[in-house]
Amino acid sequence: MFFFSCKEETKETTVKDDLFGQYFNLDKDNIDVYLPNTLQQYTVDQYAGLLGAIEDSVARQTEIMRFNILKYSKKNVYFFRTLNHTTDVSIKMTDYFPFSKDDSRYMSALVSQSCQESASVSNSTCTKLKSGYSGNKQTQAFMAKYKIESGTEPTSYATIYAVSSNYKSFIITFRSMLNRKYNTFIQKTIVK
Repeated sequence: MFFFSCKEETKETTVKDDLFGQYFNLDKDNIDVYLPNTLQQYTVDQYAGLLGAIEDSVARQTEIMRFNILKYSKKNVYFFRTLNHTTDVSIKMTDYFPFSKDDSRYMSALVSQSCQESASVSNSTCTKLKSGYSGNKQTQAFMAKYKIESGTEPTSYATIYAVSSNYKSFIITFRSMLNRKYNTFIQKTIVK
């Protein structure tokens, strides 16, 4: 079970935390991930096909670069997106890495640095809203949430979870135009 106790520092409206979700089976990794039921799962090839439809050339190139990094790095990757393109989710399997609360501080610094670097490339800003850790001997979870602002694009939010459980580790990244809490979805994920 995961708990995150850090308070959010933003005054943006948070979408009501109703759990309208469903399980998606990550069959290659024997994980049932619980995600909002507005998402649709895509194969790697299907998701690659969606990228060409992104109208903004800078946004398209940025997403293609992110996609290629996920696709060509080792371990499996899974993609999800809402039909209206307001939210996308990627799940990247990694080598198993159990971690502690102390380790999560370093993880927070690394993710923040990466967000800042990505933001500078796309001429936007990345502000950390919160981060947190929850764990026991079997399961550890780290979460960090960022607000991405640009003068040319609508404000968006990135919420990143690193989870280690049952000798498996993965990173779930939610990118959305909605400031939504995803902790309860992550808590319902089943790692077999």
